[in-house]
Amino acid sequence: MRIDIILALVIVLVASGIILTRLRFRRRTHGALSERLARVIPQFSQELPTNILKKPTWSFNSLPLFGSVFEFELGLVESYNRLLAEADLEEHSLSILLISLSLVLGAISVAILYNANMIAAGLVAVVLAVVPIIVVKFKANKRREKFCNQLPDAIDLMVAVLRSGHSVSQSVKAIANELPAPTGPEFEAVLHRMNLGQPLSEALLYSAKRFHSYELDLMRKAVGIQAEVGGSLAELLDKTNTTLRDRLKLARQLKVITAQSRLSANIVALLPVVMAIFLNTVDRSYLPLLTNDPNGQKMLMGAVFLEFLGIYIMFRMSSLKI
Repeated sequence: MRIDIILALVIVLVASGIILTRLRFRRRTHGALSERLARVIPQFSQELPTNILKKPTWSFNSLPLFGSVFEFELGLVESYNRLLAEADLEEHSLSILLISLSLVLGAISVAILYNANMIAAGLVAVVLAVVPIIVVKFKANKRREKFCNQLPDAIDLMVAVLRSGHSVSQSVKAIANELPAPTGPEFEAVLHRMNLGQPLSEALLYSAKRFHSYELDLMRKAVGIQAEVGGSLAELLDKTNTTLRDRLKLARQLKVITAQSRLSANIVALLPVVMAIFLNTVDRSYLPLLTNDPNGQKMLMGAVFLEFLGIYIMFRMSSLKI
């Protein structure tokens, strides 16, 4: 009976992985043209694919139920691809999906072998499946933070090049050549869009959306205002850069102020795990009451839920938007 259950779970999970992979590659094929157009006209990146790509004569999307389900799945695939692009991990997308699938299979297999509660095993499997996505999200946030910290230096270099008498495109090229990743490669893409005919303000729009960067969007707006009303672009960027440096300084100060709250959240997150390991080391008869008894399993699941809820609330209280 256990072998049948294991085989059924393996078949379902493998089929789910194949479907997700198929949807991803299908989306990539249909989105190849839209991605090229988005480099030239990024503000139409959401509208153009539905207007110019050929639609199939019949698909599951034509059915009411299957259409909403497939739209939801495609939305998840788009969000997943966007997150990978923010973390610069597009080439590892299939590997991340396989890691999530392996963690789910491992959790369910261990639960079946040790006769554990399948509800608890399912919750653990869901948590393990989300862990790679959390890691990718963490890397994307780190990359965005690094980009924001490098942006004032990039603007200083751009102002210096402009004041020396060079053109805007040459100043952007200097940033692409001199600064390290992620700012250098991103401004190289901005230069590519400018060479295709876009003004600087529109070329910066896609990068601002890609990094969710308020700082870069502020720079884009300053460049757009200068293009409309005229004036010295170097002076305007210099004043804008002063504002950006003050904003980053304030963000660092707030990070120091909220360090105690974030440390408390980390301690709250690690304390139950450390106590469980300690109690299991002192006396192995303590924890089986929570894992084997039905009431203990319910209490354990409730405690885990409240634990994650408390961590989420503490991190939300210690995070400030400026």
